[in-house]
Amino acid sequence: MKIGEFAKKFNTNISTVRYYVNHGLIVPSKKSEHFDFDKGCAKDMETILRYKHYYFSIEEIQLLLFLERTSRFKDDVILDLCAGIMEKKKSELIKERRNLDESITKLQAEIEMLPDVPEAANFIKGIPFSFIPNLYCPHCQVPLKLDSASISDGYLVSGELWCSCGYKSTIKDGILLCEKHYEDTPFKSFKNIESIICMLEDFSSTYRMLVEKSYIYIHNKIEKHLKEPGLILSGPFQFNFLLSFIERLDKKNTYVIVDPSKRRIEKMWKYLNELSCDIVFIAGDLSDVPIRNSSVDVYLDDYSVTNSLFTFNTFSAEKISELLKRSGIVTGVFGSYKKAPKSLTSFRDIQPDFEPKVMTLNNLKYCWHQSGIGMKEVKSIGFTSSSEKDYSHDVPGEQLEIVAYFAEKEKR
Repeated sequence: MKIGEFAKKFNTNISTVRYYVNHGLIVPSKKSEHFDFDKGCAKDMETILRYKHYYFSIEEIQLLLFLERTSRFKDDVILDLCAGIMEKKKSELIKERRNLDESITKLQAEIEMLPDVPEAANFIKGIPFSFIPNLYCPHCQVPLKLDSASISDGYLVSGELWCSCGYKSTIKDGILLCEKHYEDTPFKSFKNIESIICMLEDFSSTYRMLVEKSYIYIHNKIEKHLKEPGLILSGPFQFNFLLSFIERLDKKNTYVIVDPSKRRIEKMWKYLNELSCDIVFIAGDLSDVPIRNSSVDVYLDDYSVTNSLFTFNTFSAEKISELLKRSGIVTGVFGSYKKAPKSLTSFRDIQPDFEPKVMTLNNLKYCWHQSGIGMKEVKSIGFTSSSEKDYSHDVPGEQLEIVAYFAEKEKR
């Protein structure tokens, strides 16, 4: 029996069978440089699988097989030795069962202690008064006029913003709605607007670990370069950096979160609205947000550029540069497909107009440079595994590189 047929017979893969052969657990004969698995190999495989079911380690299985093969179980001393090994394993399993029972009981208590989803707060935070001087027409760069305003405890909860040039936007239930916004998202790579859930459903644990490492890099860069409380801009299509790290940053910072999807902004509002820091939630295109130029200290690129390139083949580099102060910085994470060209091309299945050539570090550097932002540091966080599918659109065997970077607005 050839190795492929043998692996299929026992519902395992060829690499596992090779592993057992290399460790002497199965001893096939060779015919013309190919393994030939006979009935004896099948018997050994059945024994291995049985012992694995009993939670024996590979080393323990090797020992048991050695004792059986060499004595054929015709020696009382050997039989007693095997019985001792099995008794020890039984005792370990009984102890483990007690520990598991205790853990199950405690886990059930944890489940019962999980909080209920809180009811919507009676108090709706909106745009803080301190941010109102930054509400400028994105086209004329003059202060916007405000009509029909509703104010509560230092926050602008509702109102109509407008400019004589014709620009309009609305504040409703604390969220600023640009005229150019979507109810749902134009980003097609994930069906779920929940970035938390999509990270669990669409990405491997290796991918998530690399993203978390990149978040530590981003956090450290913001902490190092933002000496005083400032204005941090994030979006569109962002992932989970702020959800994870916002409370580790200076609580006096002001955050502006932008996404073209109203549903996505409402979800972010639900998660973050009750925090003590000031957050402005804007549903709209980044190029259309009513923010005064040269007011932003940090642009946070939490996959925003990567996802904008997937969706539009470009990103708002020029607009971000205009919004940044002269001392402003950009820090973020980028997915490099240098070692995954087929996976990159597969995105055309969901975005037919997507141009893979835009998804390169060189293009990222070029676009930032053209907008007056210089890339100062690029750090490879690591590669995903080639042995597992790290993302639903990946081609097996390819590796995606997760890169964190830091850039500064160039003084001109």
